[in-house]
Amino acid sequence: MPVGLRVNIRGERMRAAAEAFTSAVQALASQVFPWASEMRVRHEWSYAWYDHEPDPIALPATDKNTPK
Repeated sequence: MPVGLRVNIRGERMRAAAEAFTSAVQALASQVFPWASEMRVRHEWSYAWYDHEPDPIALPATDKNTPK
């Protein structure tokens, strides 16, 4: 943020991004979880990010994720 700027210009963009993400998950939820009757959304803002390289985590082999 530029020094002296009194308005948080990022807040609205973060809120809009969170709402768009929620809408996308809601659109897929009934297909992915057909047994679910609701979803609960928790909004949490964190200003202390810990940046590190992603850790690869192996998942169990299935006929759909293993090349033949």
